[in-house]
Amino acid sequence: MDKGLEFFDAWAKTQKEFLETSLKTQEAFRVHWLDSMKKSQASFFSNADTLDNPQAKEMLKLFNSWIDTMINTSELFNGEVVKLQQSWGKTLENQIEQSKELVRLFSEYLQKAGTS
Repeated sequence: MDKGLEFFDAWAKTQKEFLETSLKTQEAFRVHWLDSMKKSQASFFSNADTLDNPQAKEMLKLFNSWIDTMINTSELFNGEVVKLQQSWGKTLENQIEQSKELVRLFSEYLQKAGTS
């Protein structure tokens, strides 16, 4: 039964590593995406002051407001997604620990049953 526990430990470790890597990747993607959006916005509006047309300036002002709202909403949404993933990860870790204990207890039971 020790082989069964070793296999379960290896499987649980793989699952945990996958989850941790997924969370880190999600967070890195979010940070880089939001940074690129902010840089694009800054680059786009760096020449806005040179426009002489009042309608164009108003249009850029509205567009800037829209972009700001999109970025802020994305930050909030992605933050909540990360929280959800972390919560799911903790739940999965707890489930793995409980399953590990169940496998251990079942192994002990089978060993005792085999010696009786």
